Amino acid sequence: MKKGLSMLIACLILISCRFKESKNIKETKVVTPEVRSEKVDKNEKQTLEIGYFDTYEKLPKFKIDSVDQSEYYKLKATKDFEQSNVEKVDEFFYIQTSSSKLKYKEYNENTAPERLNGNEYLGFNNRLKLFAIQSNSVSEGLGFAELILIDSITNYQYRIISLGDWSVSLPKLSPNNKFMVYYQNPEYESETLSIAVLKVNETDRYHHFFKEYASCMVQNKLSIEEIRWKDDQTFYVKAYKSTIDAAGHEVKLFNYFVAIIN
Repeated sequence: MKKGLSMLIACLILISCRFKESKNIKETKVVTPEVRSEKVDKNEKQTLEIGYFDTYEKLPKFKIDSVDQSEYYKLKATKDFEQSNVEKVDEFFYIQTSSSKLKYKEYNENTAPERLNGNEYLGFNNRLKLFAIQSNSVSEGLGFAELILIDSITNYQYRIISLGDWSVSLPKLSPNNKFMVYYQNPEYESETLSIAVLKVNETDRYHHFFKEYASCMVQNKLSIEEIRWKDDQTFYVKAYKSTIDAAGHEVKLFNYFVAIIN
């Protein structure tokens, strides 16, 4: 009898322990770190700014050296941005990319003052599939402009920061699409001619499609009329200084230069 009672008590104790153990297991919560997955819509329109003066100040500088004009004219002239028809409705024009139709208010200098705050379509670069527009604005009687490149593949917009008040020139693309060079001629009383080079990365057409590479800023009072690339490291510059003749006509005195960026 005593033996049976002892075994019963032992069984009850064992069951009680297992019940407590099971209860503890059920009440224990396993906490795992929250994992967030951010999806980036590569078709979403996004504007990136490139070409700040402070950025170029930290990068390598190149110089321009005088050459004979015959060296310049050995190179073939190219037109990187060709005009093409774009849709226009009322005071707007539209640019069709691979994913959407972008709407821009059109600039018109011959109409109401509010139309002066608008955009000009400058053309399409077939090699890099880029549209170019110039964004114009007027503030307190002063005009300002910036150049915007629009990637027709990714829908990204690249705003090239002006090195003055007006827009920089349309970029010239090197023969193998490695670099783009653009310039800002002297404005008002300034004597500075600014030339800047962007590196092109076609393998990453999003945030790293263009990157500031090198620059040349000289106080020579010259303005650039044209640039021609020789290869991916060398380009030639046709620059001029304006004078006014006795009849009041502008006369351009040309100078020719070569620049090696690598």
